[in-house]
Amino acid sequence: MQPNYNNMRVVVIGGGLGGLSAAISLATEGFKVELVEKNDKVGGKLNILEKDGFSFDLGPSILTMPHIFDALFAKAGKNRADYVGIEKVEPHWRNFFEDGTVIDLTEDPAKQRQELEKLGPKVAEEFERFMAYSKKLSDETEAGYFGKGLDSFWALLKFYGPLRSLNFDVFRTMDQGVRRFISDPKLVEILNYFIKYVGSSPYDAPA
Repeated sequence: MQPNYNNMRVVVIGGGLGGLSAAISLATEGFKVELVEKNDKVGGKLNILEKDGFSFDLGPSILTMPHIFDALFAKAGKNRADYVGIEKVEPHWRNFFEDGTVIDLTEDPAKQRQELEKLGPKVAEEFERFMAYSKKLSDETEAGYFGKGLDSFWALLKFYGPLRSLNFDVFRTMDQGVRRFISDPKLVEILNYFIKYVGSSPYDAPA
């Protein structure tokens, strides 16, 4: 039997993407939701600063998992594309180094290999092995972390079981996980950077 949340009130504090997502999810469950935001606009980091005739994009600068937003809109009976357009940009990411090296990240495998060959003959092969490792982690994470909201080691261990839990590479830091596959310091720096988007350090966060 499904619980009945009708007429139960919930206050969500903060109208960033997390707060908005929580409010929408709760409303679809039948809660009466009040959203409280200290600023004059909702959106949190997803905002624009206008000053002296100039506009500054405050972020986010990258969208990695649009299907999560699609699922949120679908849960509310809406189509994300009717409200938010997503335009693919090529290259996805451009990295500048002090010695003048420029490395692009793209979803085109041939172009990506060509970019990485700037760093050395073996770097592209190392990157492809790293991406296979990352996909394995991503597929496992999808079911538990995003599907069930599991965010602790013991919750993951209970859900996946001891053997399958080893796929998460929890005993290495992200930096160590990257360096298992990647020998070039520039590419290590590029890949390590992404963990900063969730407020973590590659030297502390588990692989």
